[in-house]
Amino acid sequence: MTKTNLAKNLKEAYRNSNIVPMINIYNLQRDKSDLNYQEEALKAVVKLIEVRVDIEQIFTDYEDVLSLAKASGGHVRQLMQMMRTAITSANAKGNPKIDSEDVQTAIKQVQFDFERVIPDEHYSHLVNVYLNKEINNNQIGQVMLFNTSALEYNGNERWNYINPVIKSIQAFKQVLENVRN
Repeated sequence: MTKTNLAKNLKEAYRNSNIVPMINIYNLQRDKSDLNYQEEALKAVVKLIEVRVDIEQIFTDYEDVLSLAKASGGHVRQLMQMMRTAITSANAKGNPKIDSEDVQTAIKQVQFDFERVIPDEHYSHLVNVYLNKEINNNQIGQVMLFNTSALEYNGNERWNYINPVIKSIQAFKQVLENVRN
C-alpha cells in the first residue's frame, strides 16, 4: 500500500469518528506539565468501580483504587480493563484481594500495549501535547486520539493531555528530556 493510499484510508476511517471526552480528573493549567488532580472527579471515577464491586472487600488499600483512577486519565474503558487485569493478577497469585502489585501489573500491561502501537515519530507529538495541552489537527493527532495515547477533555474549553500511562514509557521520557535540554 502506498503512502497516499494509506493516508486516504486513514482519512476515510476518521471522517465520521466520534471523539468521546474523558472524565476530566485534572485541574487544567496550560503552563504546567504535570497537572494536579481534581479530587471530586477522582472520587467520581472511583465510584465507577464502587458501583460494581465492594472496594473494601476487593482491595487491600483504597490508595490502590485511586492509583487505577489516576492511571486511567478518566478513560472509563481503560479503567475497566485495568480493573479486570488487576483482578486476574490477584487471582493468579491466589490472593483474596487486589494489592498494589496487582494494580501496578495492570498499569504496566497498558504501558506495554502502548509501547507496541505507538510509532517512534509520535513521541515528539505526545511531548507537545504534554507540554501545551493541545493536539495538532492532522493525521498524527487523529491517530493519537484514536489509539488513546492522547486524550481529549472538555467543559468550558476543549483541551488535550497525554494518557497518563505514557509518562512511564522510556521513549517518551527520552524525547521529553531532549526537548527540555
